Amino acid sequence: MDPSLYKHVKTQRGFTYAYYFSAPTTGKPVLFFAHGFPCSSTLWRAQVAFFAPRGYGIVVPDLLGYGGTDKPVDPKLYVGGGLAQDVVDILDEEGIARVIAIGHDWGSYLVSRMINHHPSRVAACGFVTVGYSAPSAVYREVLTQPPGLMTQRVGYENFAYMRFFAQPNAAEIIEKNLDSFLCLFYPESSAIWRDNMCVEGGARAWVENNRMNPLALYMTTELVEHERTALLRGGIAAPLCWFKVNLEDAKAADDSTVPPEAHFVTQPLLFVACTRDAACLPIFGDTNHRKYAQGEVTRQELDGDHWVLESHPTEISRILDEWIIGLDV
Repeated sequence: MDPSLYKHVKTQRGFTYAYYFSAPTTGKPVLFFAHGFPCSSTLWRAQVAFFAPRGYGIVVPDLLGYGGTDKPVDPKLYVGGGLAQDVVDILDEEGIARVIAIGHDWGSYLVSRMINHHPSRVAACGFVTVGYSAPSAVYREVLTQPPGLMTQRVGYENFAYMRFFAQPNAAEIIEKNLDSFLCLFYPESSAIWRDNMCVEGGARAWVENNRMNPLALYMTTELVEHERTALLRGGIAAPLCWFKVNLEDAKAADDSTVPPEAHFVTQPLLFVACTRDAACLPIFGDTNHRKYAQGEVTRQELDGDHWVLESHPTEISRILDEWIIGLDV
């Protein structure tokens, strides 16, 4: 992604955001892409390369805690309503009325809160691996209740790693053994997640013991160095706040500001389910969409794990392109 096309804006909350921006040609919509943990805006580089030459407007921020954006370490600042307002401030800076908003991982959470708090700014919504999520206390339950909650629901502790990420010394442990963390997060075999990330204490034990494993083929030397440099330069304490905020009363208070009728999604919705994602199982998105989606739902499925944006970039761009062309927005 062209560094010269990154801009900066200070939001109403006082945070400076870095974001990639490419203006649309006449008649073309603006696409907004939101990344998750532990990435940055460059996660969407293949989609930017695909859609920008076709005249689409593109907005891809480094979200709060990442890249060139501010990195506060107070989890209370990562509530959904605040994050959504930050995005609206970026759109206002560029004079953009509505976007087609597309998210991955925690970026899907952010797109969900944009729908809840600023529905008029979202023309359509796309979710990759992680579907729409209405305001709820599910992650707080995962982080505070004894292991067993998710085992009852899906057969194993698919979110066990979150309990490690929410611990006070998680950032210190990860930064000390960052290469081990990257081996765990971007493994050659998706079974590594099922056998370690999704086992109580498994993620912490892996990183603390500095275990190594072959990286996925898409993790080129250049990409590994980019990830290492970005995470060490900014530290990982801020990105971990996206997990830790779920322990804060401020999160529940923020969720309570969304009226029940605003939990529903009236916009066209795309869900790209990934059959080998051991943590973010397709059933979660499918269940939420049956409950909350009131507009047209398009579901596509890929034989990939959590990192399909890296492993299947061409397929993701094709799916998005076909869906966007068919939208009446």
